[in-house]
Amino acid sequence: MSWFREQTGQGSTLLLLHGWGMESRVFAGWRALLEPYFTCISYDLPGHGRSPCTATGMHWPELLQQLQDLLSREATPPIVLGWSLGGLLALGLALNQRLRQPGLLRGLVLMASSPSFRQRADWSAGIPAATLEDFGLRLQTDPQGTRKRFLALQVLGDPQGRRALDGMAAWPSPDPACLADGLKLLQEVDLRAALATLTLPVQVIHGAQDRIVPPEAAFYLHQHIVDSQLTMLEQAGHAPFLSRPELCRDAILEHWT
Repeated sequence: MSWFREQTGQGSTLLLLHGWGMESRVFAGWRALLEPYFTCISYDLPGHGRSPCTATGMHWPELLQQLQDLLSREATPPIVLGWSLGGLLALGLALNQRLRQPGLLRGLVLMASSPSFRQRADWSAGIPAATLEDFGLRLQTDPQGTRKRFLALQVLGDPQGRRALDGMAAWPSPDPACLADGLKLLQEVDLRAALATLTLPVQVIHGAQDRIVPPEAAFYLHQHIVDSQLTMLEQAGHAPFLSRPELCRDAILEHWT
C-alpha cells in the first residue's frame, strides 16, 4: 500500500480526503487556516497526485480496507473530512468500521458530498445518469479534458471558487485507470439504506450554489444520520473550502473544538 501522506499542524487529528480527479494539494491553502488547531493529515487517493495506481485500483471493498488499515496506524482516532468523492469514502469507511473496528474514527465531516452521487428512480438529488455516462465515454479518449470539464462544473456560479481553482486544471491528470474507477464509484455506490445505523457524530457542510451535488443531498444526510449537524453556506458552490475558507474553518472549529 503506497498512499502519499502529508502531515502538518498541531492539535487533534483531522484527516482530509479529496474529491474525484483532484489530489491532496487542493487543500494546501486551506490547511494553513486549520493547522493552528488541528494536526492535518492528507492522502492522495490511488492514482492521484503522488500515489500510484496499483493493481487494486480504486475498487470499493479494497479501497475501504486500505483506508481502514491506514487509519488504524494513527496514534489517536481522527476526525475524517471527506470532500465530494472523499466524503463518500469517509461515509463508507464509517459504516464499514462500525462492524469491524469500533473506535477507529472520532467523527466525520461530509463536505459537498452525498450518499448517492447518481440520480436514481427514487433519488433526484444527484448527477443525472446520462451526465456520468458521458464522462465515462469521454474518459476513454480524453482523460485530461474530461477532468477539466468536471472541474469547471465544480465552480459554476461560484466566482470566488473559480479564481481559487485557477491553475489546478493544469495539474497532471490522474492515472486513467484509477480515474475511471473513481467515476464508477460515483455511478454505483448508494449508501442511503445504511445511514440510520451510523452512530458517529457527523457534520455536513454544503454550498447552497453547488451545481454537482444538490443541497437536497445534504438535507437528506442531516435528516437520516442521528447525530448530525448541518452547515449550509449560501454563497458557496461545490468547493466551499476554496470559495469560503474562513467560514468552513469556523464551522469546523465550532463543532469540534
